[in-house]
Amino acid sequence: MKKQFQKLNKILSDNKSGSAEILLKLKKHILKNLNDEKYLKLTIAEAENHLQHFASVKNFLKELKSELKKSDLTQLKLFLEYSILAQTKEIELLFERNKKYLMKFKVLTTLSYSKTLLELLKLWYKKNPAIKIFILESRPMLEGRIFAKELIKIGFHCHLVVDATMNFAVQNSDAVVIGADQILKNGNVVNKVGSFPLALCAKENKKPFIVIATKNKFMNSNKFTPEKKPRYEVWNYKHTKLQITNFYFEEIPAKYISKIIF
Repeated sequence: MKKQFQKLNKILSDNKSGSAEILLKLKKHILKNLNDEKYLKLTIAEAENHLQHFASVKNFLKELKSELKKSDLTQLKLFLEYSILAQTKEIELLFERNKKYLMKFKVLTTLSYSKTLLELLKLWYKKNPAIKIFILESRPMLEGRIFAKELIKIGFHCHLVVDATMNFAVQNSDAVVIGADQILKNGNVVNKVGSFPLALCAKENKKPFIVIATKNKFMNSNKFTPEKKPRYEVWNYKHTKLQITNFYFEEIPAKYISKIIF
């Protein structure tokens, strides 16, 4: 069980991957350990404790617990296999539904790392390999660098900029496109910190601000409470007169969002 815990902790402590990628890893981990009922219950409890801020994970765990009450092992296996397949296919359907709208844009700005957006951009690249992308590095964990590496592997021309240079990126783009961790009931979007000022830049420069999200990101709630993360990730310096606040996520008001694509 020690190896199982190590793999689970790696998933739960992942602070660089997007929620879609974390969810997919969690599903596969649960499927692999489905025969161990005790470990399965522990996995669900740990995931609820550590990943509740991700709408997609929260919604999946709710469905899984419902299945556990009414399904046998064979049915649970089928449920998980279908859930994994559906998650991978959903992006293809999303792109096909919105292809005509998206193909108008030749230069994009984005930030952080979104597995959903990455998979969509793979399909987008096949239709237009000349597309260019500005990426904000996304402090403090610098997920933008990871995203840039992934996009370069596909073939994209990327331009990495520090977060404070976002206005330069937006001015030279056709649209701003981001992923989402939550879509609240009131239409507000929760995403990586920096998304709100990026939306303001898009508004000021009259550029569309587009959110790409799968249906499992939608929440039946208007409430979002940012969680404080370790201060040392911003600066490993302590002083009685120094306060450091580190948030990973923030809320973007619906009035600044041009379109939510799902």
